Amino acid sequence: MIRKVPIIDSPVGPSDIVYALSRSADRFAVPELETIMSGHTGCRYIHTVDSGIAALYIILKALSAVSAKTEVILPAYTAGSLVVAVRRAGLSPVLCDISFRDFNCDADAILRTVSDRTLAVVCVHMFGVEMAGIKDLKARLPAGVTLVEDCAQAMGSSIGGAPVGSFGDVSFFSFNRGKNLAACGGGCIATNIGGMSESISRVKSRMGMARGRSEIMSLLKLAAFAAAVNPYVYGALFGLISRFKDTAPPLDFEIAEMSFFDAALTVKLFRRFGAMSEKRHANGIFLTKALKDMTGLTLPSVSGPGKTIFNRFPVVFKDCRARDRAMRAIWRSGVESSRMYLRPLHHMFDLGYRREDFPNACALAQGILTLPVHPSVGSKDLARSVEAVRESLRWG
Repeated sequence: MIRKVPIIDSPVGPSDIVYALSRSADRFAVPELETIMSGHTGCRYIHTVDSGIAALYIILKALSAVSAKTEVILPAYTAGSLVVAVRRAGLSPVLCDISFRDFNCDADAILRTVSDRTLAVVCVHMFGVEMAGIKDLKARLPAGVTLVEDCAQAMGSSIGGAPVGSFGDVSFFSFNRGKNLAACGGGCIATNIGGMSESISRVKSRMGMARGRSEIMSLLKLAAFAAAVNPYVYGALFGLISRFKDTAPPLDFEIAEMSFFDAALTVKLFRRFGAMSEKRHANGIFLTKALKDMTGLTLPSVSGPGKTIFNRFPVVFKDCRARDRAMRAIWRSGVESSRMYLRPLHHMFDLGYRREDFPNACALAQGILTLPVHPSVGSKDLARSVEAVRESLRWG
């Protein structure tokens, strides 16, 4: 089958690009996006930047400017770029294990990890799945420890009617490719704390940040990515396209203001964000119901009051051979699946831990397979993926 549905897609069409180009010199595009994100998150203060990881770096610099504490707690299974940001901010990453309930930080493990050196705790809503216990975590943390929400994969998800990004002291989002609102790039910081916002503004001012990439560079990236994720192009040229995929955390990253082009494009895409989110949610719920009773699989729990806007759908196989069979069978059916992050953080970086530490994170990294749920995934694609998983378990 030549047609292959990629693990991520691009929602950007010609009319979106024309709109963004028409506003590429419009400085009001940035405050318009900040107003939109303020309404979406319920946070009064929004700061746009060039990427989600730059947003985390700026948050950490703002916190360390007013505190002598030096440690930042991260989940042991998440993007390696978080470690890069923590270290670049002159701080030390400290890990805690994840929970198999939702594949996110374990709240009790966080509290056991906190010390008098802890500056911040970064809680990541992995795969778009809301972290259980985050509603009460801020009240349980000692005074002086800042709760940071990483919503890069979870924009649109909610807990009890409140959006992710509204539970911590400060949160950050990404609009890069593969995210729930995938423009060309960019990110933002959200907070309701005036002092926090002022400190972030001071950090940005001291850095003298320039605007991000040019319109030409953005256009080239958009065109190349949109062409690459066309299912027929992706299937025909997969060998070539796969060479350009990121397989390791970045050694460094740019810190810049969000460009007017990227801000305008994100504003335009937000008009369809509700429909895109509903599709992601519906696809994730379909997979949850179809896979939940299969022996040999562990799925994240998404029960309770809230709404999960899946970035990808995560499945953990107890037998790695079955996972590999499923991956091959899903590909033959015309859909790409992905291992996501192949290693926990303490296997990616020398952080002073033993390899056997954080057993849940190690087990998750070993058995994980993620399935696409973006709006381009059709019902037949989902059904074929489910059948491929079922067959892989049957022949174990």
